[in-house]
Amino acid sequence: MSLRSRGSVLLLASAAAALAACAQKPVVSPAVSLAQASSQRGAQAFAHGELANAQREYTTALHVYESLGDTPGRVSSLLSLARIAAQAGQASEAIAAVTQVLADPALVDTPTRITAHGRAAALYLAQGNTALTDKHLFDAGALCAAACADAGAINVLRARSALAQNKPADALKLASDALAMPTLAPVTPATLKPQASAERANALRVQAQAHMALGAPAAASTAALAALELDRALGLADRVLPDLQLLAQASRDMGAADAAWRYQALADRAQAAGRALRGNAPAE
Repeated sequence: MSLRSRGSVLLLASAAAALAACAQKPVVSPAVSLAQASSQRGAQAFAHGELANAQREYTTALHVYESLGDTPGRVSSLLSLARIAAQAGQASEAIAAVTQVLADPALVDTPTRITAHGRAAALYLAQGNTALTDKHLFDAGALCAAACADAGAINVLRARSALAQNKPADALKLASDALAMPTLAPVTPATLKPQASAERANALRVQAQAHMALGAPAAASTAALAALELDRALGLADRVLPDLQLLAQASRDMGAADAAWRYQALADRAQAAGRALRGNAPAE
């Protein structure tokens, strides 16, 4: 067989294989397409701060998934709705959504249950209910082995709960343990692993807060500065503000008036800009 003939045969074989692959590609039903499109629009709306639109789109997706008996889709939509409600300051609605996830007898996916317990813990912590916070963290920890992806985040939440209960020494140890975990190891640039880097910044911020409570402003400043660098690199404006406020307070406690003034000015500017971006007030 000539090279040209062999080439023709190979080309025909490749074309046949491609056609077979296309023929075997699963066809997505109109209902699933609607749910997926609604979820995508919801994610885009949330990213732009359009919470009402995001809530509407994810609610549509939720109803479609429920009509299909699709548990993973339903759970994903509920967790997204919980996040939106929390961002909108609707704590009871957020908790209700997460509670629905945890109460679903069809949910057997362990990582998702861990995520839901973590979300519930964070929501109850924001309300000052450390008893329910610790309960959900215990449940999450029971499901999460030492190497599970959420181990670091769970430890950070434990540290935050300890701080809320006026136990800064416990909080410092828990935050330091989280920072030593492989899942929160530093990477350069931080955007290579944005979720892990953001959680590392959370641990550093809690570490700084614990140092402040223990009367160690210099150590607090070091930790807060490291958190600030990560949060800036990740573009997390809502977390940059508390970093700057911590740095201002630590500088004041160290007697570094110029640094305190500089960080406070940056914090005030960041706060005003955040209000302007949310449409609540013009930036000054």
